[in-house]
Amino acid sequence: MGNTQGKELSPKMRERVLKLFAKFDVDGSKSIEKTETIKYWKSNFAKLNTEELFKSVDTDNSGTISEEEWLNFWTSVLRSGHTEEEISDELESIETGSSWCKFENLDKKG
Repeated sequence: MGNTQGKELSPKMRERVLKLFAKFDVDGSKSIEKTETIKYWKSNFAKLNTEELFKSVDTDNSGTISEEEWLNFWTSVLRSGHTEEEISDELESIETGSSWCKFENLDKKG
């Protein structure tokens, strides 16, 4: 697997990750609130998905997810050994309304 510490998202993947962030951030505040994610998932286990998302991504426990936290999360997924193709598949799944995937063994420092 080699050294994954310095891995960064490619510009194309970074753009894709931010595009999904914008789908959640309907008010354009550059942060995601729980009410926005509950609306996004509607009735598809919205509260459960929201709780898992915030446990994984809201590293400062502020109750909102900043763009920086969002990018750091997906960078951590990449650095933990997942490929951009796997990340892309997960983003696509979320974009179509599927449940939040809990990634294990992530370095929370990003």
